[in-house]
Amino acid sequence: MKIYLLTALLVLSTGAMAQTQAEENAQLKALQNEKSKAALQTKIRTLENGSAGDLNTLIQYYVKDSVKRVQVSRRLVRKYPESQEAMMVRLRPFMKLSKVEEAERLLQSMKKDYPGINLDMEKTLVACMYAEIPDTTSIMKHINTIEAPATRVAAITQALDIIAAFDNATALNMASGRLKAVQATKDLPAAGTGMRTDPKAVYYSFIKTYSKLLFKAGRNEEAYPFTMEAYEHSGERDAELVENYGFLSSLNGKYEAALPILSNSVKEGKFEKRYVDQVRKAYASLYPEKDAEAYISTLQQTFRDKVKAHVSTLLVDEPAPGFSISDVNGKKVSLADFEGKTIVLDFWATWCGPCVESFPAMQMAVDRYANDPDVKFLFIHCWENAPDPLSDAKNFLSKRDYKFDLYMDPRDPVTRRSAAADAFKIDGIPAKFIIDGRGRIRFSVAGFEGKAEAAAEEVIQMVEMARNQ
Repeated sequence: MKIYLLTALLVLSTGAMAQTQAEENAQLKALQNEKSKAALQTKIRTLENGSAGDLNTLIQYYVKDSVKRVQVSRRLVRKYPESQEAMMVRLRPFMKLSKVEEAERLLQSMKKDYPGINLDMEKTLVACMYAEIPDTTSIMKHINTIEAPATRVAAITQALDIIAAFDNATALNMASGRLKAVQATKDLPAAGTGMRTDPKAVYYSFIKTYSKLLFKAGRNEEAYPFTMEAYEHSGERDAELVENYGFLSSLNGKYEAALPILSNSVKEGKFEKRYVDQVRKAYASLYPEKDAEAYISTLQQTFRDKVKAHVSTLLVDEPAPGFSISDVNGKKVSLADFEGKTIVLDFWATWCGPCVESFPAMQMAVDRYANDPDVKFLFIHCWENAPDPLSDAKNFLSKRDYKFDLYMDPRDPVTRRSAAADAFKIDGIPAKFIIDGRGRIRFSVAGFEGKAEAAAEEVIQMVEMARNQ
């Protein structure tokens, strides 16, 4: 999760980094392509005495030389402590930490080492690690010390997004308590900290998150004005915001705006009764002479046909490799233990953002087969980086209320590889395999994208095709 958080922090940085990227890439290529040792050393010495960007180029050049990489990193932080490049050097050590207490100590050490230097991003990262608990008191303790008001709003929003994944009520309570303070920052000038965070952009990002929290809580009347505001002003309208806008517009009688959005949602697998009901109302209001039920049926069938057509192109027939994994009680199981059953293997890890994004869809698929003894889902935790992987995985799923059968594919202490993942030749997660009752792989899916409903239906169609072969 911290890897994706760091990416989010980078999004806050605009201007200087983008402007120098092309130049740094050219410098890096010049170093890598230099054939003359004397000329190479001259170029290195020039960069060593150059700008923050020059030193950052050297850090990239020394990617395989950890000693020199550390030396140049220290030089960069000492010489240009307030540069964005130095900030990234300071942020990277946080990525190696699994405990918030360690991050807290590192932040306090940095405050002593870099007196007077802006550490807003470092504070944001620690605050967001507290959000994983969640510890709202500690979150706000750090956020309240962030110097730039816009960066403070951005930090609050990131913390809320983390908490909302498993505790909407706590996130909503925290957001409501900060609403007035956030609204007061909307028209402030951009901070001069080097990050140049746009106050309006982060304000609307907060409002978008706040509107979603209200919507999830069923507080539709309160959510409506904030959803309208976010929809009209957000630079990026994600699918959830658009869908919420359509639903709330329909509730408020704005059927012309709502119907295309809601119809598209149903056509993409949103069969939830309240959405279908709003399509029915909107369609009947706009086209009273037409058959709303036939319209809805066509939308739903379009979705099913599209998924079936796509899934049928992915069908394979390969022998599943032998593998051994352990359940939460330490009991080892293998492919032979599931003979005659259709099984879905989902390789994942707690730190994997796309894995987590796929879980709502996987829960839908699991629920579909909850009473079917011939279909088994195995969520296999691999490539772990936590001191206690089993507890880490169990707590992660429990906190988010996922009802998954958890299995462990631990790393070898020497090779640092996960045996079952290697058996399936996995090079990235999430990775899913649907295996039929004869032990044959019928589908192999990597990564995750799209809406939960569509992804869940794909898994369901794969299971059905696999069990009927």
